Amino acid sequence: MTKKTKILKGIKITVCVLLAAALIIAGILFFPLTGKNHTEVWSKNQPFDMTKIQTVEKTREDFKILMFTDTQLWANLGKNKECYEQMDALVEKTQPDLITLPGDVLSAMSSRFSIKNFIKHMESYGIPWAPVYGNHDNEIPSNSLNWQTEQYMAAEHCLMQKGPSNLYGCGNYVINIVENANPVYTVFMFDNGRYIKYDNGDTKEIYMGYEQIAWYEWNVKGIAEAAGRTVPSMTFSHFAQPEFREAVEKYGVKDENDIYTIPEAYGFGYCQYLPGVAPVKSGFADKCKELGSTKYIFCGHDHENNASITYDGITYTYGLKTGPSPVPWNYAKETGGTLITITGSQDNQKVHIEHIVMNKA
Repeated sequence: MTKKTKILKGIKITVCVLLAAALIIAGILFFPLTGKNHTEVWSKNQPFDMTKIQTVEKTREDFKILMFTDTQLWANLGKNKECYEQMDALVEKTQPDLITLPGDVLSAMSSRFSIKNFIKHMESYGIPWAPVYGNHDNEIPSNSLNWQTEQYMAAEHCLMQKGPSNLYGCGNYVINIVENANPVYTVFMFDNGRYIKYDNGDTKEIYMGYEQIAWYEWNVKGIAEAAGRTVPSMTFSHFAQPEFREAVEKYGVKDENDIYTIPEAYGFGYCQYLPGVAPVKSGFADKCKELGSTKYIFCGHDHENNASITYDGITYTYGLKTGPSPVPWNYAKETGGTLITITGSQDNQKVHIEHIVMNKA
């Protein structure tokens, strides 16, 4: 064998090895991970069982919920590091009892390692935490929501559950805040974080599903019966409700730049644009008012909006965008987190909402 032949053979072998390695890496990174479909089926006629609801113990007078909104971790490790630093500082500053994440934890170009790194970071706090999905969590083709949920559920402090399979989405679940084994507050986590195409051809935010509303009512009434009173509650989901947009249009003060500022009489904060909402109402806010349990509805999604406004007895609030994310998805003027503090006794509770700004553009 001539020297030239040996060199050519060596090159071919090297190319084959590199191609094989590339295929293996591609398989690891992009082979679809579907997880197991959730199979629990819910019916409004089934008996309610309070013991199946997860609980977080209230151990001090004030119960603190810290909300991280739209972290959108992705392929830019430098930006992810900035986000984690914001999260660390917020946890240190607020010392929360529960952390909620109303969607878009991950974003396009994330890998399966992104969610594992995120879970590891959240678990380092040693605090119960509860995520739901947004539209960007669903754009990673190799990581189905079922698979992602299984990763969350395997974490010691994560409270996420897949929820009933006959409800929209993956990740509808309930948390009771309890004191001496009695529920003093309920937290509802809803998956409503995808776009759908409506009959007129427009692709817009999805509405809260009718089956989700029926399941919500069943839980509110079941908890009330078990507790002997209507237990106050709040909800977290990705998209704002249509009533949020109505409130901003009605009470927001619009300036020459089309920014809506919320007057102090109705709330605080601003909307750099009107809330992105479903073009139809499915009756969720009406059901909340009818049952008298939920007075606070929290959302994310619209990064540049941080308004909180009370309308028809319900306070609608955007979580403050947490961490940087890739343009054009983020032009937020301020980033940080939102602290929700529940104070007072069981019979006289108050809720205080505060945005904690960690960075200004």
